[in-house]
Amino acid sequence: MYSKTSLVCKSLLAFISLSFILSSCSSGLEYSIKTDLNPNKISPLTAMLQIKTDKPCSVRVKVLGDIPVEQSLDSFSTNLEVSVLGLYPDKLNRVEVTLDYEGGQKVDVIEIQTEEIPAFFPSIRVNKLEKDKMEPGMHAMDIHFANFGKFRSAPIIFDDLGNIRWYLDLSFHGAMVGPFQKIRNGNILVAGRRTIYEFDMMGKQIDKTLIDNNYGIHHDVLELPNGDLLLCVGTRDAYIEKDYKTILSDSDFMIHFDRKKSKVIQKWDLADHLDVSRDDLNFFRGGDWLHMNALEFDSRDSTIIVSGRNQGLLKVSWDDKLKWIMSPKQNWGVSGRKGKGYETKPYLLTAVSSEGVPYSKDIQTGHKSADDFDFPWGPHAPSLLPNGNIIVFDNGPFRNYNNENNYSRAVEYEVDETNKTFKQVWQYGKERGVKLFSSIVSDVDFLPQTKNILMTSGFVSPKNIHRAKIVEVSPEDNSEVFEATVFFKSTNKGSKPGWGQTDILYRSERMELKN
Repeated sequence: MYSKTSLVCKSLLAFISLSFILSSCSSGLEYSIKTDLNPNKISPLTAMLQIKTDKPCSVRVKVLGDIPVEQSLDSFSTNLEVSVLGLYPDKLNRVEVTLDYEGGQKVDVIEIQTEEIPAFFPSIRVNKLEKDKMEPGMHAMDIHFANFGKFRSAPIIFDDLGNIRWYLDLSFHGAMVGPFQKIRNGNILVAGRRTIYEFDMMGKQIDKTLIDNNYGIHHDVLELPNGDLLLCVGTRDAYIEKDYKTILSDSDFMIHFDRKKSKVIQKWDLADHLDVSRDDLNFFRGGDWLHMNALEFDSRDSTIIVSGRNQGLLKVSWDDKLKWIMSPKQNWGVSGRKGKGYETKPYLLTAVSSEGVPYSKDIQTGHKSADDFDFPWGPHAPSLLPNGNIIVFDNGPFRNYNNENNYSRAVEYEVDETNKTFKQVWQYGKERGVKLFSSIVSDVDFLPQTKNILMTSGFVSPKNIHRAKIVEVSPEDNSEVFEATVFFKSTNKGSKPGWGQTDILYRSERMELKN
């Protein structure tokens, strides 16, 4: 754990055990309320109320303020325990407690003092807010803070006014933990290199799973419909041959992991399907030829869409057959770790216009972009839309193999697997140029209630004003209904740029603040 200026905001002892409140109302209800601030020691803006009554009651609690947050416990009991989430930092919070019982109701207001947030947390400015057009919920950020070559992770949720209302102090892990996501049971899932954690929103650890030491998790953990996980991993003993040299590779396997049995069920070697010698967009070390960063499971045919920052998108079947590759048609050769597999060119998708006409060769190879089409360059976070199309964050680094077209965007593609073609259906971001350009990380999500798109540029202009952008856009007319700027406070400014030397926002989500 860290000092006061780090992630841990230690609870004030006077409020860890807030004095019991006894009351008698005209109807004769007697009750007591005990408050435990940050009961699990890693979620400083939460509290647990222990309520005892002389009559069976249900309870509702509401953090009062400009944007109230409410929790409820509908079951009736004389011994209640209810979560309080969404406390304001560095404030004497007023929390309304409503007790309903047969024949009456009692409303009381208690006070809970919180400490300030860590000094290195970002400042957040909400630039645009059209609440009636937005997806419900608050704004969750999978954020990681520079820590001299490592990261200290603290997922954050902020409200529509830019106030931080929740965060998890994951500094105990000692390294980056992510991505931060809410799984189907409502709990939070994060992962380190070999450790998978599950917490509830109060910061209570529900589960901790260790994977085989031969694997290292990198970038993404995906929950499957049955609760198992798909993991992006590297292995200790995977090598490729490039330029007549044998090189240790990284982040080029997927594994199917059974959480209940803590067991690897299946493994996919992506080098079996791709040309490991293709370095057109690999500006990292030679062994990081793929740089896999995201997975998406297609339940319609049990296939997996894989995002590789240095190669593009590909689709692989559950029985380990390559279906297609979405990438500029330049310098694709034979697959395999030793280049002794099969030709990859037949699996490359051909880009076509909205009328189904293939674009010219210089567009197919990526040397030029059309007004209404471009490939995803250095992509992140592909996901399937309800119509079966793919949406992905197109980071855009080295677009057209140069540094002259710096823009990032959210983009939707329609793939015709039978004819091995694909077309661009929609995009947002190109028109905003460098203002949304993020060469690394970042995210895009479909929002189911409004059908809006949430775009996250997680690493904007680090040499100028280091920040991130979160934009919710209506795809009908590309109008922004929400926009926020996250201003980082990189803590290692005297260090050379690199991993763990600058703050990053990896992904963001729209999320309800409830346990």
